[in-house]
Amino acid sequence: MSQLGVNGPFLLSQIVNFVILYLLLSRFVFPPVRRMLDERKQRIADGLAAAEVARKEADEERKKLMSQIEAERADAQKRIAEASAQAERVRADILAEARREAEGIKAKAVEEAEAEKQRILADANKQIAELTVLATERVVRRGLDDSMQRQLIDDFLSDTSLN
Repeated sequence: MSQLGVNGPFLLSQIVNFVILYLLLSRFVFPPVRRMLDERKQRIADGLAAAEVARKEADEERKKLMSQIEAERADAQKRIAEASAQAERVRADILAEARREAEGIKAKAVEEAEAEKQRILADANKQIAELTVLATERVVRRGLDDSMQRQLIDDFLSDTSLN
């Protein structure tokens, strides 16, 4: 081996030193390093598990909130529909009341018009009666010959056309 440039006793001492160093390291250094690595691995695994649990809880909370929002939205739509229906009922009541009042006003106007018509007819009848009485008085005073009758009619017609 010396021809290869390898020193046999030095190589053997290096191998023995390596084995001794390996045994010392595996006895005193590797276990604490492995423990530290295992602990770190466990902390990472615990952190990932906690993150997964937190994600699941967040998803559940989000689902709860979404269902609450939907329930509130449905409730608000229901209240809006009820308010619209109530407003429509109030509008219908107001319109019905306005129609009743209009019918009452119309009926009252018809009654007043009929009363005015009756008053005007009564006044007309009264005036006709008065004119008849006046015409009768003139006829009685003057006599009834044809020329006189013709003149009375003309006078009567001219008097009524003036009034």
